[in-house]
Amino acid sequence: MRAPCGPKVWAGPIVYLIALLGTWLLANESARPWAVLLLVASAMLAVVLWRRQNWVSAFPSDTATPTGVYRSRLFYLLGVTIAMLLVLAADLRYTAAPTETFGLAGILWIAGIALLLCAAFFGSHSLWGSSSAPRRPRWPTWENTLLIMLFFLALFSRVWNLRNFPDNIYPDEIMTGNVATQSYVSPTTPPSVFSTLWSGIDLPALWFWFVAVFLKLGGTSLAMLRLPAALFGASTVISLYALLRGTWGKCAAIAGSTIIAFSVSNVHYSRLALNNIVTQFFWATCFFFLLRALRSRRPSDWALAGLSAGLSEYFYYGTRLLPFILAMFMVFLLAVHWKHARQYASGFLLLAASYFVGFGPLLVHFIRNPNLYLGRGASLLIWSTHIPMSFADFHSAWKTIWPVLSENLLGISIHASQDIIFYRPLLLPAEGALLILGVALLLWHWRHPAAFLILASGLGVLLVGGTLVAYPNSVPPLINHWTPAFRPFMLRWECLSAHG
Repeated sequence: MRAPCGPKVWAGPIVYLIALLGTWLLANESARPWAVLLLVASAMLAVVLWRRQNWVSAFPSDTATPTGVYRSRLFYLLGVTIAMLLVLAADLRYTAAPTETFGLAGILWIAGIALLLCAAFFGSHSLWGSSSAPRRPRWPTWENTLLIMLFFLALFSRVWNLRNFPDNIYPDEIMTGNVATQSYVSPTTPPSVFSTLWSGIDLPALWFWFVAVFLKLGGTSLAMLRLPAALFGASTVISLYALLRGTWGKCAAIAGSTIIAFSVSNVHYSRLALNNIVTQFFWATCFFFLLRALRSRRPSDWALAGLSAGLSEYFYYGTRLLPFILAMFMVFLLAVHWKHARQYASGFLLLAASYFVGFGPLLVHFIRNPNLYLGRGASLLIWSTHIPMSFADFHSAWKTIWPVLSENLLGISIHASQDIIFYRPLLLPAEGALLILGVALLLWHWRHPAAFLILASGLGVLLVGGTLVAYPNSVPPLINHWTPAFRPFMLRWECLSAHG
């Protein structure tokens, strides 16, 4: 993408300074109306300046269709079908033997995932003729080298001195270590990794098994307890880079990956023994493959998107919003981009099948215990009576929700988090100003699938996890509930970077 020239070069910093001034004024309650006016004005000016920029097309430019022979197509469909049957067999095995730690159910589950990937990759390479296969641009050597350096810098910033920093130990970290030790380090009969642990919290057991592996390998220490989350936090840099690279280009990818690698809040939550930060890795990976699938139409991309989404179910609660976001995205494609979306019927089905395969026997556990999947979130809703059907109901709901939502909006760059984990706002004022401009540009380009997906995921987390779900007697903002949306927050800044 070409950077803007002429008056836009000096107009850009002026617009940013207006947004920055508005962000600073938010801290002064008496000046807050003027701050809002400045932020709205800066957002409108950003749209005026950069509205004509074209993003990378979300759909292929040609109308090529798979040209593989019937035998190749049959092998692909047979492989996907058998993979689903293997996972179904794993589900049945788990139903019959729910106390096995991994057992035959786990073996069948892994076999189903492996077969699905083999069939999808075989289909990607054999169902397309050489002349019609979409080409993926190769990244230059310097770019790959830069990405590797960013990853290791992000990793170092997250694993350095884990035992002593942060110096406050959150109580849930202690409980995570206790549950992992009591479940998978000391007992002779460990529980199934497809169950949930921690009474009253009911987190998927696979996370605690993962933590226990590190405790066994490196010894029982705070550093080893925190290391798994740090590794996931650093790995998000790679997924985010690929996601940005495919839609906004190299400059945006470099800027976005650098920001998330050293963002204070992201680094902080990556250095805690909590699985909150893990969700952003799986969501970034899922969205990368999902958007690439729209461009490539390859079965492998649809399968990897679905598997990433399904595997994310084994970690933090926030991922349970993902099925609704993906369903909303499918509806958006069918309603706004029907001409293209009608060609993706098989891709949508493969996405759903891959989600089922990735979810595995844990889905059976949630089916047998239906209150576990959405029950914890539903029990903590600040508005849980009914959908407003009249003006009085809507007014009552608004009086309940708006004070919390307004505090959360201020928590982005002004008010400190109240989750007793992170004692600062999510972003610095300079970062918050960029966020305002990035959101404005995403809203302007809302018809682009990438823009809609980022907006839906970020606003969904902020509204549901950040606003509607709250602990009793808690005070917003609770930024620990926002961790799935850390990646959309970073992406919104890069929407601006892509425009110069």
